[in-house]
Amino acid sequence: MSVLSKSISQAPKSSVTGGNREGGFTLIEVMVALAILAVVAVAASRASSAYLNSVDVLQTRTLAHFVAQNAAADLRIQETWLTANRTQKFNSQGRDWQVTMTVADTLTPALKEVNITVAPIVDNQAHTVVTDINIMLSNTEQEIGSLDLASLGSSRGER
Repeated sequence: MSVLSKSISQAPKSSVTGGNREGGFTLIEVMVALAILAVVAVAASRASSAYLNSVDVLQTRTLAHFVAQNAAADLRIQETWLTANRTQKFNSQGRDWQVTMTVADTLTPALKEVNITVAPIVDNQAHTVVTDINIMLSNTEQEIGSLDLASLGSSRGER
């Protein structure tokens, strides 16, 4: 065997012919990995955004419920007897709120049912109502008395 043939047979084989290949990733493998990473990142971003949005909605509802309970407590403490609907703006819990009190008659004139709704105010515009509560107010100046349910039924034509 000649020296030339020996040196050719001992030379490393090229990667084209399927010989030894250096370790590493091809461009296609890197592009596929980046595409998978991008899809995972977008999904994680959407999930975290939805979570933060739901936390904000729950925080707004909770604070609005506190505002409604405070409005009801104010009516009871001040012994306010509402005869007409009322809408007020409050700054409470670090936000602006629109509180609407709707008055309804009950079976006895000594009691009124009041529905208190609360909506957040953003950019001087009231948004949709996020909470409401119903309370009963009693008129301390009027005697509650007893209800005659038989007369109530006969006035409606029932027997």
